[in-house]
Amino acid sequence: MKTQRRKVGVAGGLINQMMGNNSSTPKVGEGATILMYSDREAYEVIEVSEDGNRCVIRPMDCKFVGSCYGDERYTYSSNEDNYSSTLEWSDKKKCWGIISYSTEIIKSLVSRLVKEYGSNWYNHLGVPYSDIIEDDDESCFAKYKLVKGITKEYKSFHKVSIIFGVMEEYRDPSF
Repeated sequence: MKTQRRKVGVAGGLINQMMGNNSSTPKVGEGATILMYSDREAYEVIEVSEDGNRCVIRPMDCKFVGSCYGDERYTYSSNEDNYSSTLEWSDKKKCWGIISYSTEIIKSLVSRLVKEYGSNWYNHLGVPYSDIIEDDDESCFAKYKLVKGITKEYKSFHKVSIIFGVMEEYRDPSF
């Protein structure tokens, strides 16, 4: 059984903290609610692995139908154009987490080169720095190509408090 545990009284709204302590499981076609500090976001489950340790969720389009601020009524509709997120259960951390991947220069390589060459380390990769950059957009974050011995794909796990089987959008009116 997958049971999530959240410390109660540490941070966030009491209701979300209590809802975060659950053993709900994802089922395709059912809703899911990501619990934040005091707000909640509605999602739908669109895919579940055979072992139940991985699922894909997508945010719902939510339309406010309440009469005033604090009247938290919404209508929900599915939208296939919305982004999707992959969640994975961690037995070690006893929680669900959003999985993402990024291609980066191998951390041990950067560490070694910085010790040896200082701030000029990127000129000593063995290939021109421009050859490992995926695209040359104007953002401040470089996207790298996968180059054996120089870059590597890293997996990230970002803990998320979620309850499956419930689809609820909520904006805390006290903020």
